[in-house]
Amino acid sequence: METQVPSLKKYGTLSWLSLIICVTSFFLVFVPPTRIANTGSAIGDSITLGLMVIGSIISIVGLLKKTEKKTLSVIGLFLSLSFIFYWILIIVLLVTGQIPFAP
Repeated sequence: METQVPSLKKYGTLSWLSLIICVTSFFLVFVPPTRIANTGSAIGDSITLGLMVIGSIISIVGLLKKTEKKTLSVIGLFLSLSFIFYWILIIVLLVTGQIPFAP
């Protein structure tokens, strides 16, 4: 009889890459000194949208791998969707009257 050693899950390169890309995307959307999204620049919005798509794909691939721990990929997935969360937040604040619609 052979005894099988259970495969140990670990944080691989894919998990760390997804976290780094998604944290970068989060900072580009929400942190004022590094904000390039929603400033009137099409290039800034394109970069942020591209990082969001790439980060989401890498996070989903990391979640589907059986040898990776899932925590960093889940955090990365939520952070990569920060551009969408930003617009949902803006729409909710507009509807509730917390921010003005026009100057």
